[in-house]
Amino acid sequence: MTCILVCFPGAPRPCEEAIRKELALDAALGRRVAELCSSAQEPPSLNTVFWTLASEDIPDLPPGGGLYCKATVIAEAYSQLHQASGRRWQKGPHGAGKPTGTLSDSSLDSEA
Repeated sequence: MTCILVCFPGAPRPCEEAIRKELALDAALGRRVAELCSSAQEPPSLNTVFWTLASEDIPDLPPGGGLYCKATVIAEAYSQLHQASGRRWQKGPHGAGKPTGTLSDSSLDSEA
């Protein structure tokens, strides 16, 4: 894939407010993924997390793509939690997970 970037002195710059909203939305989605994973009796699949989020009314999603535009953010938060949860879930005799601790917002930050 080729990407050509054309820059010139008068080029428009990203709006600071839009950048702040984007970062706040990413953080809110990460926290919601953490809530869904920590409240489950066994680790939910990424697909389950995504469909749960799709059924919720999440403010400030990007127009035209909505939650699907944030699939990478959701997958990254889930992956970080999944890696962290390996230390916090014990497998039962039939593969069911049992929480041994809770995940917090700091779990996302510390694994990054």
